Amino acid sequence: MVGTKNNRRSQMTERLIQDSLINLLQHQSLDEITVTAVCKAADINRGTFYAHYEDVKDCMQKMEQDATEELLAVIDKHLNPDSLQAILTGIFEVVKKRHAVTSFILTTDQDFLMSFIATTKREILAHNQAEITGIGNREKEYMFEYYLNGIVGVVRYWLKTGLHESPEELASFINDWWYRGKPVKNLVEH
Repeated sequence: MVGTKNNRRSQMTERLIQDSLINLLQHQSLDEITVTAVCKAADINRGTFYAHYEDVKDCMQKMEQDATEELLAVIDKHLNPDSLQAILTGIFEVVKKRHAVTSFILTTDQDFLMSFIATTKREILAHNQAEITGIGNREKEYMFEYYLNGIVGVVRYWLKTGLHESPEELASFINDWWYRGKPVKNLVEH
């Protein structure tokens, strides 16, 4: 369908613009990057850019929104308590697929990262992803905060060291730590 916003050419142009912005972010802050610089890097004209985005920040927000929607869809897909490894594998697949955007979010955009962690924690707690007995709701929230921030640290390291492990392998590590870890082990034994 020619002229529709979601046709293949439009999607390819958006991806080109987004990739160009991510490349520019390797050397400049978001506030320093102009539409002109993105257009030059993408080899497009300003009209093409403005057909897709209002400005550079709008482009970045759209990338973050798309990544968030993908990540939350993974969480929503796995609602049973035994699916930690499946959730993590899905999340890590998205991180790997969108590694440039997720790397920016995890290293630079702290406000967005904190908002995403809070949303993720809410989603997991709302769906009772981990049935843990002998622990109050407030302590459970702290525990999830601890684990989510730990997972973010692991993902940062994974991105920094070149994504050598597969998403499945990394998810298996964390799944093993979770189920063999002292905090959960002690809680289950009470």
